[in-house]
Amino acid sequence: MPISPKISWFRPILTGIFILVAFAVYGEPAHLYKMPIMDSYFYKVDPDKIKLEHTCSVYVPAYSHVYLSESQTASLGITLSIRNIDSKRKIYITQVEYYDTHGMLTDTLTTGLFALEPMATASYVIAQDDMRGGVGANFIVRWAGDKQMHPPIIEAIMVGNVGTKGYSFSSRGENISCNE
Repeated sequence: MPISPKISWFRPILTGIFILVAFAVYGEPAHLYKMPIMDSYFYKVDPDKIKLEHTCSVYVPAYSHVYLSESQTASLGITLSIRNIDSKRKIYITQVEYYDTHGMLTDTLTTGLFALEPMATASYVIAQDDMRGGVGANFIVRWAGDKQMHPPIIEAIMVGNVGTKGYSFSSRGENISCNE
């Protein structure tokens, strides 16, 4: 039966309420991740106005879940942390990609060129219930900066729980290529 034109405005409100209730009951959809907040320390820049002298790619191992036994896993939330440890120079993040155990690209987390101010940190978050990455998940982070700067520290921090037991650990990124 069609909705009366007098109350047709009510349908979008009901849909919105349904979505809010679904998020409250079931949480965010698993495929969502959180990108760093755009602010004065992390912001998008025009690539035509920046000369990138030194570019590198960093491999960062991560785990969207780990095996507790042959048949039991613990899902983990992942925070990818990119720390500019240079006290004087910005770094530029050109791309962040998330891969699964099979080496398949799961998500491109950053598109465009982003500046990260000296001593600042950008963090990307993969939800704990997003197990698409598997036990062999990983990130490729491409960054650029001046030739004479300190390279950033890039690491993944994994945290999760099963019942009353909590699990947390981190892994450091490994430089896989640099061009000058």
